[in-house]
Amino acid sequence: MMTKKTYFLILIFLIVQIKLFAHSGKPKYHVVIDTDCAIDDMRSISMFLAENDIRVLAITSSHGTLDPTSGFYRINSLLATLYHEGILVGIGDKTNFALPQWNAFAEKINWGNPIDLLQNKENAIDLLNRKSKKYPNKLTLIALGSLKTYADWLKSNPENFDKIERIIWYNNAKKEDGFNYQADTASYNYIIKSNISLDIVSNNRKDLICNAEYLSYLKNTKSIYAQLIYKVHNQASVSEKVKQNHLQLWDDLLPLYLSVPILFSSEKQGNITNVSVEKSIPASFIYETISKVFLSGTSTNNRVFNAFPVDTGLYKKEYAQMLNSTIEKHGQIEWKAITMTNEIHGHTGIYSIIGAKMGIRAIEYFNVGVNNLKVTSFAGYGPPLSCLNDGIQISTGATIGQGLISVSDTVLDIPTVIFEFNGQKISISLNKDISKQMQDDIKKGVANYRMSDKYWLYIEELAIKYWADYDRHEIFTIEKL
Repeated sequence: MMTKKTYFLILIFLIVQIKLFAHSGKPKYHVVIDTDCAIDDMRSISMFLAENDIRVLAITSSHGTLDPTSGFYRINSLLATLYHEGILVGIGDKTNFALPQWNAFAEKINWGNPIDLLQNKENAIDLLNRKSKKYPNKLTLIALGSLKTYADWLKSNPENFDKIERIIWYNNAKKEDGFNYQADTASYNYIIKSNISLDIVSNNRKDLICNAEYLSYLKNTKSIYAQLIYKVHNQASVSEKVKQNHLQLWDDLLPLYLSVPILFSSEKQGNITNVSVEKSIPASFIYETISKVFLSGTSTNNRVFNAFPVDTGLYKKEYAQMLNSTIEKHGQIEWKAITMTNEIHGHTGIYSIIGAKMGIRAIEYFNVGVNNLKVTSFAGYGPPLSCLNDGIQISTGATIGQGLISVSDTVLDIPTVIFEFNGQKISISLNKDISKQMQDDIKKGVANYRMSDKYWLYIEELAIKYWADYDRHEIFTIEKL
């Protein structure tokens, strides 16, 4: 016989399922993240990036666990490893606050692959002013360290107050014991007096730990974000802390709270809301829910389907044979984009598939959903090169009907497209060697088969090979404009 607690957990489970996998395509939250770059910040940022209902506009590094310059490097390394290079990073001011005893531990941790940091170190306040100036939605400010960056930003321009929905901040339930409070008490007092809505999230439990059980959930979650966290926590210095049960779920709780607030209890006093995880919910359920947050970033945004079909029985033989391995390699989001492109395009084409891969790479770069990018194509109106435009439109949602795509009068031999989001522009081009190979393959087909049925079968075979073999992270050149 089910207990009331069991019914309650089942209800929460169903709500979590609906919340995390029923996306509208438009983000519910538009966030900026400020971090002092402790190891729990790395986990927290990764979860924010994974959640489809959250759009991360910018990340700033502040003084706390690490100094801002050291943190700046780690954030950029994380974003590059996750292929979200288009999210800009600002660097906060160094303060006189003494770095904590765990600074040496934090300095040893690599957040991602080594990078050559060529990006200019833009000041955090300048970046926030620039990114928010014309942004149409109100911002949720996420504070994983002190509140200094946001206090300084608000002081820089009174108009910034109107751009904020609320601030969500991690600190101990007993304010004075919290490291983030101690790091800059004056900024906390300024925020409180400003009457901005401030949600203070705390870990009020001893069983919410980044331990072997929690990491096993991430290990078994097929998400680039979860897998990176698992890899980082297998670094020798971090693994030792995991074994000691030293690492708790601290800043991890902020993206969980934003994504699944039903798991939390809250108490509001004026403009402050104190938030903590419901004590009756088992830790294992919290871990499983976090794994679902990470999975939400791998799911497709659907309008007609409850879920995009990936049953091999629904596909023709040649596509059924490649389905599982291709999804494993490139992800379900790319699979859907190319499948829909082929259906709408009328045949399995080479350039249309490259266009779909290019569009998904652009969405990934800026970490946005469909219908958010402005596109300028240099593929013209003449097939086969112009077929690229169909793949771009289907993958990004930047369709003619949306008014988000334009085709330049200038036609470039190498497939090239400019993508724009919130004042940032990049050019994505197919690598020259691959472009030449494709052109040679097509010429060979024309020479051997002309435009007969055999030619189209030849093109389909080539397209399937390109679809399966070409990694979108390796075949394009991206240039910031």
